[in-house]
Amino acid sequence: MIQGAPLGARFERCTFDNFEVSNENREAYEACRRLAEKGGAGVLIMGKNGLGKTHLLVALMKEYDRRTSLPSMNRREDGSGSVRVPPVTELLRVAATETDEDVGVGEPTLSPDEIERSTHIEYWPLLDLASELRSEITRGYQEVSRRCRECDLLVLDDFGAERVTDFVLAELERIVDWRYRTMRPSAIATNLDIARITMKYGQRALSRWAASCELVTVLGEDRRASMEPS
Repeated sequence: MIQGAPLGARFERCTFDNFEVSNENREAYEACRRLAEKGGAGVLIMGKNGLGKTHLLVALMKEYDRRTSLPSMNRREDGSGSVRVPPVTELLRVAATETDEDVGVGEPTLSPDEIERSTHIEYWPLLDLASELRSEITRGYQEVSRRCRECDLLVLDDFGAERVTDFVLAELERIVDWRYRTMRPSAIATNLDIARITMKYGQRALSRWAASCELVTVLGEDRRASMEPS
Protein backbone atom coordinates (compact mmCIF):
# COMPACT_ATOMS: atom_id res chain seq x y z
CA MET A 1 0.00 0.00 0.00
CA ILE A 2 1.48 3.31 -1.14
CA GLN A 3 0.45 6.36 0.86
CA GLY A 4 1.53 10.00 0.93
CA ALA A 5 1.46 12.33 -2.05
CA PRO A 6 -0.20 11.21 -5.31
CA LEU A 7 2.11 10.05 -8.07
CA GLY A 8 0.25 12.07 -10.70
CA ALA A 9 -0.53 11.12 -14.29
CA ARG A 10 3.05 11.78 -15.46
CA PHE A 11 4.59 9.06 -13.29
CA GLU A 12 1.82 6.56 -12.54
CA ARG A 13 2.88 4.26 -15.41
CA CYS A 14 6.59 4.21 -14.53
CA THR A 15 8.05 0.72 -14.09
CA PHE A 16 11.44 -0.93 -14.32
CA ASP A 17 10.38 -2.46 -17.64
CA ASN A 18 9.88 0.90 -19.35
CA PHE A 19 12.94 2.60 -17.84
CA GLU A 20 15.65 3.29 -20.41
CA VAL A 21 18.86 1.86 -18.94
CA SER A 22 22.21 3.31 -20.01
CA ASN A 23 25.76 3.33 -18.74
CA GLU A 24 25.04 6.67 -17.09
CA ASN A 25 22.17 5.39 -14.91
CA ARG A 26 22.82 1.64 -14.66
CA GLU A 27 24.27 1.83 -11.14
CA ALA A 28 21.17 3.60 -9.83
CA TYR A 29 18.86 1.25 -11.73
CA GLU A 30 20.53 -1.84 -10.30
CA ALA A 31 20.57 -0.43 -6.74
CA CYS A 32 16.83 0.27 -6.94
CA ARG A 33 16.10 -3.21 -8.29
CA ARG A 34 18.11 -4.81 -5.49
CA LEU A 35 16.15 -2.92 -2.86
CA ALA A 36 12.82 -3.74 -4.54
CA GLU A 37 13.59 -7.42 -4.95
CA LYS A 38 15.72 -8.28 -1.93
CA GLY A 39 15.17 -5.52 0.65
CA GLY A 40 18.11 -4.57 2.82
CA ALA A 41 19.99 -1.32 2.35
CA GLY A 42 18.23 1.78 1.09
CA VAL A 43 19.38 3.92 -1.82
CA LEU A 44 20.31 7.60 -2.21
CA ILE A 45 20.24 8.72 -5.86
CA MET A 46 22.09 11.91 -6.76
CA GLY A 47 21.94 13.68 -10.11
CA LYS A 48 20.68 16.65 -12.07
CA ASN A 49 17.09 17.25 -13.15
CA GLY A 50 15.52 15.17 -15.90
CA LEU A 51 17.66 12.03 -15.59
CA GLY A 52 14.97 9.57 -14.52
CA LYS A 53 15.38 9.62 -10.74
CA THR A 54 11.65 9.89 -10.06
CA HIS A 55 10.93 7.13 -12.58
CA LEU A 56 13.28 4.84 -10.65
CA LEU A 57 11.68 5.70 -7.31
CA VAL A 58 8.18 4.96 -8.60
CA ALA A 59 9.30 1.70 -10.21
CA LEU A 60 11.01 0.74 -6.96
CA MET A 61 7.86 1.41 -4.92
CA LYS A 62 5.62 -0.60 -7.21
CA GLU A 63 7.92 -3.61 -7.30
CA TYR A 64 8.61 -3.49 -3.55
CA ASP A 65 4.87 -3.31 -2.85
CA ARG A 66 4.12 -6.16 -5.25
CA ARG A 67 6.75 -8.47 -3.79
CA THR A 68 6.27 -7.78 -0.09
CA SER A 69 2.48 -7.46 0.10
CA LEU A 70 1.69 -10.84 -1.42
CA PRO A 71 0.88 -13.41 1.30
CA SER A 72 2.58 -16.78 0.98
CA MET A 73 -0.78 -18.56 1.13
CA ASN A 74 -1.92 -16.75 -2.01
CA ARG A 75 0.94 -18.01 -4.15
CA ARG A 76 0.20 -21.39 -5.73
CA GLU A 77 2.87 -23.28 -7.59
CA ASP A 78 0.41 -24.17 -10.36
CA GLY A 79 -0.48 -20.50 -10.86
CA SER A 80 -4.18 -21.34 -10.64
CA GLY A 81 -5.07 -18.33 -8.51
CA SER A 82 -5.57 -17.37 -4.89
CA VAL A 83 -6.67 -19.36 -1.91
CA ARG A 84 -9.98 -18.11 -0.59
CA VAL A 85 -9.73 -16.34 2.78
CA PRO A 86 -13.09 -16.09 4.60
CA PRO A 87 -14.41 -12.59 5.31
CA VAL A 88 -13.28 -11.01 8.58
CA THR A 89 -16.83 -11.17 9.95
CA GLU A 90 -16.88 -14.91 9.35
CA LEU A 91 -13.50 -15.39 11.02
CA LEU A 92 -14.61 -13.38 14.06
CA ARG A 93 -17.80 -15.41 14.34
CA VAL A 94 -15.87 -18.67 14.25
CA ALA A 95 -13.31 -17.40 16.78
CA ALA A 96 -16.08 -16.35 19.17
CA THR A 97 -17.59 -19.83 19.19
CA GLU A 98 -14.39 -21.87 19.28
CA THR A 99 -13.03 -23.48 22.42
CA ASP A 100 -9.54 -24.85 22.90
CA GLU A 101 -10.88 -28.33 22.09
CA ASP A 102 -12.37 -27.05 18.86
CA VAL A 103 -9.05 -26.01 17.34
CA GLY A 104 -8.29 -28.22 14.38
CA VAL A 105 -11.87 -29.46 14.18
CA GLY A 106 -14.54 -28.08 11.90
CA GLU A 107 -13.94 -24.52 10.63
CA PRO A 108 -10.23 -23.82 9.86
CA THR A 109 -8.34 -21.08 11.63
CA LEU A 110 -5.58 -18.86 10.22
CA SER A 111 -2.02 -18.75 11.48
CA PRO A 112 -0.12 -15.43 11.47
CA ASP A 113 1.70 -16.53 8.29
CA GLU A 114 -1.63 -17.04 6.54
CA ILE A 115 -2.95 -13.56 7.20
CA GLU A 116 -2.28 -11.13 4.36
CA ARG A 117 0.19 -8.43 5.29
CA SER A 118 -0.09 -5.10 3.54
CA THR A 119 3.25 -3.38 3.10
CA HIS A 120 3.22 0.30 4.07
CA ILE A 121 5.12 2.61 1.72
CA GLU A 122 5.21 6.40 2.10
CA TYR A 123 5.99 8.53 -0.97
CA TRP A 124 6.68 12.26 -0.58
CA PRO A 125 8.28 14.93 -2.76
CA LEU A 126 10.06 17.07 -0.17
CA LEU A 127 8.12 20.23 -0.97
CA ASP A 128 4.86 18.39 -0.23
CA LEU A 129 6.23 16.69 2.89
CA ALA A 130 7.58 19.93 4.37
CA SER A 131 4.24 21.64 3.74
CA GLU A 132 2.31 18.77 5.30
CA LEU A 133 4.56 18.66 8.37
CA ARG A 134 4.13 22.39 8.95
CA SER A 135 0.37 22.16 8.44
CA GLU A 136 0.01 19.28 10.88
CA ILE A 137 2.05 20.85 13.66
CA THR A 138 -0.20 23.93 13.63
CA ARG A 139 -3.12 21.59 14.32
CA GLY A 140 -1.26 19.69 17.01
CA TYR A 141 -0.84 16.53 14.92
CA GLN A 142 2.22 14.49 13.96
CA GLU A 143 0.60 11.67 12.01
CA VAL A 144 2.60 12.16 8.80
CA SER A 145 5.86 12.31 10.71
CA ARG A 146 4.96 9.09 12.51
CA ARG A 147 4.05 7.35 9.27
CA CYS A 148 7.35 8.41 7.70
CA ARG A 149 9.25 7.06 10.68
CA GLU A 150 7.46 3.73 10.97
CA CYS A 151 6.59 2.71 7.39
CA ASP A 152 8.23 -0.30 5.73
CA LEU A 153 9.74 1.83 2.96
CA LEU A 154 10.09 5.61 2.90
CA VAL A 155 10.53 7.24 -0.51
CA LEU A 156 11.57 10.91 -0.63
CA ASP A 157 11.81 12.69 -3.96
CA ASP A 158 13.45 16.04 -4.77
CA PHE A 159 15.30 16.08 -1.47
CA GLY A 160 16.79 19.55 -1.06
CA ALA A 161 14.03 21.38 -2.93
CA GLU A 162 12.25 22.40 0.27
CA ARG A 163 12.82 25.70 2.07
CA VAL A 164 15.05 25.11 5.07
CA THR A 165 13.58 26.01 8.46
CA ASP A 166 14.59 24.86 11.91
CA PHE A 167 11.33 22.94 12.25
CA VAL A 168 11.64 21.10 8.94
CA LEU A 169 15.29 20.28 9.57
CA ALA A 170 14.46 18.94 13.04
CA GLU A 171 11.62 16.75 11.74
CA LEU A 172 13.71 15.39 8.87
CA GLU A 173 16.56 14.61 11.25
CA ARG A 174 14.11 12.85 13.55
CA ILE A 175 12.74 10.74 10.69
CA VAL A 176 16.20 9.88 9.35
CA ASP A 177 17.55 9.02 12.80
CA TRP A 178 14.54 6.84 13.68
CA ARG A 179 14.81 4.84 10.47
CA TYR A 180 18.55 4.47 10.88
CA ARG A 181 18.16 3.06 14.40
CA THR A 182 15.33 0.68 13.42
CA MET A 183 17.09 -0.38 10.19
CA ARG A 184 14.16 0.52 7.94
CA PRO A 185 15.04 1.25 4.31
CA SER A 186 14.63 4.61 2.60
CA ALA A 187 14.90 5.55 -1.06
CA ILE A 188 15.88 9.16 -1.67
CA ALA A 189 16.45 11.21 -4.81
CA THR A 190 18.17 14.58 -4.80
CA ASN A 191 19.68 17.12 -7.18
CA LEU A 192 22.35 17.85 -4.56
CA ASP A 193 25.81 16.34 -4.48
CA ILE A 194 27.50 15.11 -1.31
CA ALA A 195 29.08 18.48 -0.52
CA ARG A 196 25.77 20.35 -0.78
CA ILE A 197 23.90 17.66 1.17
CA THR A 198 26.40 18.08 3.98
CA MET A 199 26.11 21.87 3.85
CA LYS A 200 22.31 21.81 3.97
CA TYR A 201 21.57 18.91 6.34
CA GLY A 202 24.81 18.41 8.23
CA GLN A 203 27.42 15.70 8.48
CA ARG A 204 25.29 13.63 10.86
CA ALA A 205 22.48 13.15 8.32
CA LEU A 206 24.94 12.26 5.57
CA SER A 207 26.63 9.77 7.87
CA ARG A 208 23.28 8.09 8.57
CA TRP A 209 22.52 7.79 4.86
CA ALA A 210 25.99 6.56 4.00
CA ALA A 211 25.67 3.82 6.62
CA SER A 212 22.20 2.68 5.57
CA CYS A 213 21.96 3.47 1.84
CA GLU A 214 23.80 2.79 -1.37
CA LEU A 215 25.00 6.17 -2.65
CA VAL A 216 24.65 6.26 -6.44
CA THR A 217 24.86 8.97 -9.08
CA VAL A 218 23.06 9.33 -12.41
CA LEU A 219 24.83 11.28 -15.13
CA GLY A 220 23.83 12.78 -18.46
CA GLU A 221 21.83 15.71 -19.75
CA ASP A 222 18.28 16.71 -18.86
CA ARG A 223 16.04 14.60 -21.11
CA ARG A 224 13.02 16.82 -20.50
CA ALA A 225 14.85 19.92 -21.75
CA SER A 226 15.62 18.19 -25.06
CA MET A 227 12.09 16.92 -25.65
CA GLU A 228 10.09 18.75 -28.31
CA PRO A 229 6.60 19.90 -27.29
CA SER A 230 3.91 17.52 -28.51
